Amino acid sequence: MKKWLAAVCMMFVLAGTIHAQDKPRELDSVVLHWTTLGKYSGTILVVQKDKILLHKGYGLKSHHQEKQPDENTLYVTGGLTEMFTSALVFRLQEEGKLSIKDTLSKYLPGFPFSDRVTIGHLLSHTSGIYDYMMDDSLYMMGTTTPRERKDITGIIKRMPLSSEPGKEYKPSTSDYYLLGMVVEKVTGTSYYEAMHKYIITPLGMENTGFNYGGFGSWDKSQGYSILNYQRMLPAFPIDSTVSFASGALFTGTKGMQKLAQAMLGNKLLKKSSWQTMTTAQADSFAYGFEVRELAGRKAIGHTAETYGYVHCFYVLPEDSTVIVILSNDFESEIFYILDDIIAVLYNQSYTLPKQRSSVFLEEARLKHYEGRYEFENGMDLNVYARDKLLWGKINGGQEFTMLADVIPEEFFMSSADVEFRFVRDRKTNLVTHIIIRQNRKEITGKKWQ
Repeated sequence: MKKWLAAVCMMFVLAGTIHAQDKPRELDSVVLHWTTLGKYSGTILVVQKDKILLHKGYGLKSHHQEKQPDENTLYVTGGLTEMFTSALVFRLQEEGKLSIKDTLSKYLPGFPFSDRVTIGHLLSHTSGIYDYMMDDSLYMMGTTTPRERKDITGIIKRMPLSSEPGKEYKPSTSDYYLLGMVVEKVTGTSYYEAMHKYIITPLGMENTGFNYGGFGSWDKSQGYSILNYQRMLPAFPIDSTVSFASGALFTGTKGMQKLAQAMLGNKLLKKSSWQTMTTAQADSFAYGFEVRELAGRKAIGHTAETYGYVHCFYVLPEDSTVIVILSNDFESEIFYILDDIIAVLYNQSYTLPKQRSSVFLEEARLKHYEGRYEFENGMDLNVYARDKLLWGKINGGQEFTMLADVIPEEFFMSSADVEFRFVRDRKTNLVTHIIIRQNRKEITGKKWQ
């Protein structure tokens, strides 16, 4: 009996060991599947309990080199920069150079709202300050070439607050742009110099900086607005003078791992600072970090989108799990890939998507969807049938085909990762709305013509 029990116990131990050994292979298989579908390009790092389970590149690094990314590939991080800017602000607070309770007027008195907005409001995106990246005048000046500071601050100054400071979570690029200016005020150096001195160098982050266009390296990735088997559309990164302290940092998965290690080991900053930084203030957002649950565990990190790039970064302190997904394809399905990675790590079920195929619909059926659809953001979509296909055209843009899916009322684009679902009125059976899905986000348009 004892021998039998010992044998059974050994079987469980061996099964657990084999299962653990299979995780790296399964993770790689999951990401390869999404890559094969043309829905991911970039570098992924997965670490659990100090063991690297996956660190590999997929897809295309750049059409200039025709090589796939690897563990040394560099990316423009966009909004991930906010975590580093937040760490810098808290480092300066530890040195007594500022306090997150200080009002902006102490450092930047020239702004009309400076006596009502605190540094903490900026860090937590609860300032109510207008986002200059939403302003049409900025795009008329251009975002991919250097801009003078007065071009940006002029936009911020002339717009009223959208809400009372501290009352509402509303992400604004302006928040971290102003934090960068505060850093310069209290350190007497540029934001870039302060970041290198206090954060990048102490963390040991190599090949990391801010002027991506001026950085010479074969490890740089090219960002793409569209990157799949049918179409390739390179994107031009936002100039660092425009994105500044909110999104100008470039690094790779190794650099992001350095931040994760500091978070888990309470390095660089005091433990109390890390705890404050990662405690949610409003709508699950802390001071530069998002706080959420993944697989029932607390996860701290950030997501980011910028021209040609989309990323996510999460640290799960409970078991020292680190997940870094960096992508140079704006349409990469990083959030579904994140879900699948979490499922593999925590033994949850998941289903990988199959390659989509289109079906033929009679033109009379296609005409049911014809019309003009209006969206809250001002976008207008014209849908029409021609040559036995459904076509779409947005606000004077180029027309595109909408292929019929095997699922009724659903269509998709073959040249970009965009899906369309038409909604009918239950009483009249007439099409009344269209739902457009891209990058796991949905917008709804109402048929008005």
